[in-house]
Amino acid sequence: MSLSNKTVFMVYMTMIVVMLLPIYKKANNLSYKTAKRRVAMELRDITTAILIIFANGDPNKILKT
Repeated sequence: MSLSNKTVFMVYMTMIVVMLLPIYKKANNLSYKTAKRRVAMELRDITTAILIIFANGDPNKILKT
């Protein structure tokens, strides 16, 4: 990936998050700061679960959900 492709990718991902965060905020009746924090926590948990599965592990042994 060239530098301009990486930049375009980052811009698009930022735009997607900016559009989804207010939807998450309204759906869960949260403040903006709390919604932002919860989205970050959920993304971290999902990423961790995916990495555990790729390593042939069981995410239920590690994650509480």
